[in-house]
This record gives sequence, C-alpha cells and structure tokens, in this order.
Amino acid sequence: MATKINTKYLLDLVSRSFALTIPLLDKNKKNKVEVQYLLARIIDTIEDSTHNAQDKETLITGFINILKTENIDNLENFKNVVISNTLNENDKVLIENADVVLKSFFTFRQDIKNISISYLREMGYGMVYYQDHTISTFEDLDDYCYYVAGTVGLYLTELAKILDNLELDKEKAKSLGRFLQKVNIIKDAKLDYKEKRVFWPISLFDNENPAPYFEDGAYMDKAMEILLKMIESAMDEFKNSIEYIMSIDKKASGYRHFCLVAVLMGYETIKLMKNNYNIFMGEPIKIPRKNTLEIVTKAKADFYTNKKLEDLLEKAFAKEPEDKESEIPSDK
Repeated sequence: MATKINTKYLLDLVSRSFALTIPLLDKNKKNKVEVQYLLARIIDTIEDSTHNAQDKETLITGFINILKTENIDNLENFKNVVISNTLNENDKVLIENADVVLKSFFTFRQDIKNISISYLREMGYGMVYYQDHTISTFEDLDDYCYYVAGTVGLYLTELAKILDNLELDKEKAKSLGRFLQKVNIIKDAKLDYKEKRVFWPISLFDNENPAPYFEDGAYMDKAMEILLKMIESAMDEFKNSIEYIMSIDKKASGYRHFCLVAVLMGYETIKLMKNNYNIFMGEPIKIPRKNTLEIVTKAKADFYTNKKLEDLLEKAFAKEPEDKESEIPSDK
C-alpha cells in the first residue's frame, strides 16, 4: 500500500525532536507549527546544499515569493534545482513534496500567513548573510542563532497572541530559540566540521584554526576550555527560556508542554556535553530513552510547576558539586 504523504509524515522524516514535541501542542496550533517547521526546513535545506551563495540567495528569495504570491507555476523547477544539490535523502523527500506543505500553508488565515512569511524571510536573510560572513565572536553567534531560531521563538509567540490572546515576552522568546540552537551547534560540532562548516566563534580557536581541536588529541585541554565557553553561552539563554515557559498560562497548556520538553531536553543534553571530549570525536550525544519518556510524561501531567522550575534554575546556576544526578525535579 502506498504511503500517504502528509505534513505529519514529512515531519517524522526530517525531525525527531519536533516530531516528539509538536503532538504536545494545543489543537489550534499543531498544524500551524508543523507547517512552519517544514517551511523553515526547506529554507534550511537550501542553506545546507552545495549550491553557491548567490544561487542559495536566489532560491530562498524565490521560495519566499511562492509563499507570498501563492503562485506555484515554477514550483517543479524550484524543486528540481534544489534537489540537484541536496545531500540528505530525507530532505530530498521533503523538497519533492513541498507542494503538500504549501497546500496546507495556503489554507491558513491571512494574518497567520503574514507572520509566517515575515519570520521566514528574516530567517532566510540571516542564513544568506552568514554564507559569506564568518561567525567570529559570541556576538556573531548570538546574531546567527537569532536568525535561524530566535525568529522561530517570535513566530510561536505571535501565534500564541493571535490564537490564545497570550502576551508573552519577545526577548525571552528569542532566548528560547537561541538556547535550543546553541545546544545543537555544540552537539553537532564534529559533524559540521567534517562538512567544512564551523558555527563556533572562530576566535575561540588558536590562530582561528579549528582543525587541531578535532584532529589532534594533544589539543584536548584547549578543546575542553572552549567547550566550557560554548556551554556558558548556551546557559546564558537558559534562564530566560525557563522564565518564558513559566509565563505561559493554562489556556495554552499544550504550548507550555511543547516548550518545556524542548528546553528540558536541551538542558539534559547540555549536562551530557559538559567536560565531554566526545564532542570533538564525533561520538553521538544521546539522552537515554527513559529520561526522554520521563520528561514528556511529567510535562503532560503538569508536574513541572513554576515552583519546580524556579528550583531547577536555582540548582542549574548554583556552584556545582561533583554530582552527576539529574537536576530536573523528580517526585521524591
């Protein structure tokens, strides 16, 4: 029997983490967020392709234009051009079925389509800009993470305002997006390096040369020093992320669950990466399945009260004892 290609199928194909969290959303937001993620993933696929920077800009601009005009006359040509230089097989399937995503998008209310296009355009601009601008400093890293993920936090915040009449802090929304992006940038450092992409500030590396850090064991101590700085940068966003979640009230409980699981999974990943040289060796960093299930189950059961989240923040920023126990509150 032929597989039914719909947005949920495509989401499951291209994102494990969002496939885990989007089902937690309130019904009024689920499809909107699913489609927005897939549209962003199409832009990200262009960024990750082997096209040159100018062609990437043309393709991203062309895709935004399709969203604005709802004119799909050139869609087949767009798909063929993108696929020709796309390396990931699952991303190819997404591009091949871009019309499924667009068909769903075109059914949305105009105000929701407008905010979607606005943030996707900004995301695309940032990705194009950083094709030929190096991430030199932590300020550059913050800027890059804003474009590729802070814009997602803002889209979600605008969506909650439109659909739930919720007023949430936009600066904290940006932090939430940047936190999750920084976690991924740390976790995927070796994979990105092998693909000749470096998202860690280049000024961290001696002589702005990352190669020895990933290829020479003699650099282990220096590698661990810059890993600590990267984790500190991610944790700079963590407090705002948790405070953003604490401000989401019960009328959008699914949205609270969605954000909670994403941020707590990010935090668990941070703890696995601390003092972990495997980041530079390319060994996968994976949260044990039972921990993931525990976080999801407790989030859905509203276990993580604001008081428990305040306690978590206090422990997260306390002077560390040599204790590897999970700081995420348990029932005990």
